[in-house]
Amino acid sequence: MSTDSVLSLNLASEINAAFSEASATAAAATLNARQAVARALECGRLLNRQKDALPHGTWQDWLAANCPAISAPTARRYMKLAKHAPDTVLEDAAGLRQAYMATGVLPDSPRQRREPDTNTPTVNYVRGLDQFRRWFHQRIEEEPLSKWSPQARRLLRNELAWFKKLHDDLAA
Repeated sequence: MSTDSVLSLNLASEINAAFSEASATAAAATLNARQAVARALECGRLLNRQKDALPHGTWQDWLAANCPAISAPTARRYMKLAKHAPDTVLEDAAGLRQAYMATGVLPDSPRQRREPDTNTPTVNYVRGLDQFRRWFHQRIEEEPLSKWSPQARRLLRNELAWFKKLHDDLAA
């Protein structure tokens, strides 16, 4: 089935233009970093709008047919960047990679990761814990802990044993 026949909105030319500009600007990132990030955000917003306008399950085919220069992973990164980053957060981003890392679209690169300074608090390692905390609070809102099955409680307790030990070591 052709996606053109079911589309009322086709932003392919705008998306391709935004993507081309973002790619060209990123190549000269030292001089044009803010503009590259702005173009990627624009492309991500356009991609998000286009995807929302498509029937379910047709997005990747549409992307491949209408925006062949944009790989699916790049489209996902641009779309996540547009969803997760208010423009003000990225004022100091020195290129797309920093914008991705600042918004959590890409994890910190292992070669850029430094050994943590044990005397300085850091938030680099708490993102996963925060995601777990949000999951747990949502889960107990749906079903209080007292109503969990013994097996579910035992599994969670086993998974958190390392965290309890860490907590106890920090408290000592």
